[in-house]
Amino acid sequence: MRSASLRSIAPSLIAVVFLGSAGAQTPVGNWLDSNSVTAWNRPGTPIPYAPERQNPDPRCRALARSPQSDEDGQLRAHGWDLVGSPSAAKDIQVIAATADYDGMCRPRQYQSFVFAHGVFVGTLSPHLMDSRTDGALSQVMIDSERKLQAKYLRYAATDPLCCASRTTTVTFAIDADPPMIRALSVTTVANSPTQAR
Repeated sequence: MRSASLRSIAPSLIAVVFLGSAGAQTPVGNWLDSNSVTAWNRPGTPIPYAPERQNPDPRCRALARSPQSDEDGQLRAHGWDLVGSPSAAKDIQVIAATADYDGMCRPRQYQSFVFAHGVFVGTLSPHLMDSRTDGALSQVMIDSERKLQAKYLRYAATDPLCCASRTTTVTFAIDADPPMIRALSVTTVANSPTQAR
């Protein structure tokens, strides 16, 4: 099948991820350090509810995207704010949503939710993510109805605020029966100075 072009799950999200500091919060990217990722999605798992907000700044929430699909509406009903444009191809949607924001309205406690033919099939991280931290999801490529790839920013403790020194790409399979998304492979590469900025 013809591959969908590489796109940002949330263009504004990527911009703010690159502007911040890796060391400000505890990294949750350790799960990306193994060549064999332990499965976290399960068939039939419902959409999780957003955790309680720590910074319910109405100025930040006003930046959230309005629901444009039934899938968007389901996430909003579970307490999530929609951020950026969804990635969509081959009846697959990947929707980024956040539970909270930092003082600069950057997404905190965010997740990317995958829907196949309108059915929630799982998330692209076993943990909620924060902008500016190791393991922050930045891009998605939908290859087909059965496969997609996701890129994660990898910050070392000594990385400058602007630049993640590595990128990890995870290839996911989308199973049809039962519907579920699962990680197949993990590859990490060093970024060149121009890629990191």
